[in-house]
Amino acid sequence: MEIRQLKTFVAVADLLSFTKASKKLYMAQSSVSAQVKALEEELDLKLFDRIGRRVLLTDAGRKLYAYARRMEEMTCEIQSEFSSDRYVQGALTVRAPETLASVYLPTVIERFHEDHPKVKLEFINCSDEQLREELNSGRIDLAFLLTDSIHFREVNIKRLKTEKLVLVSGPAHPLSKKPDIALTNLRGHTLLLPKTD
Repeated sequence: MEIRQLKTFVAVADLLSFTKASKKLYMAQSSVSAQVKALEEELDLKLFDRIGRRVLLTDAGRKLYAYARRMEEMTCEIQSEFSSDRYVQGALTVRAPETLASVYLPTVIERFHEDHPKVKLEFINCSDEQLREELNSGRIDLAFLLTDSIHFREVNIKRLKTEKLVLVSGPAHPLSKKPDIALTNLRGHTLLLPKTD
């Protein structure tokens, strides 16, 4: 039995919904179901009754809920006891495009390092080709992207900012004289674009 399974169980029990629990925990619904199923198999008990779309705790589920809440409180106590900076260490692997990293990350890194001096940060140039697999497998912990849209069902995604794209050319370029440029105007012209953004 693992603490994360009990935490997942408590979230489902509190919300009486696997879908809402998965959103609260930033997990895929299949992962939430798998953790609850593993707990049921280990205890050889049925913890929830599923009646149509409704989810209800069984008697065994209510009993486990009381223990799981106590475990959760004890876990919070332990984390609080050992949460000072001298205990926070490890490494975070972050993927970020160079354009973003050079403009926005220096102040973020500086602040993070002040708060967590023993945490090693490793940065890798970003590509969205295998991003979902890398995040899910734990090869990377966090990624920043410049993109107009991205849809990963199993990954928590948050839009941080909208960036304005600007077309830049030399003064002698034929497009430099146009007040407005549409995508069709770019046909036949050479564009220099960042590879990974």
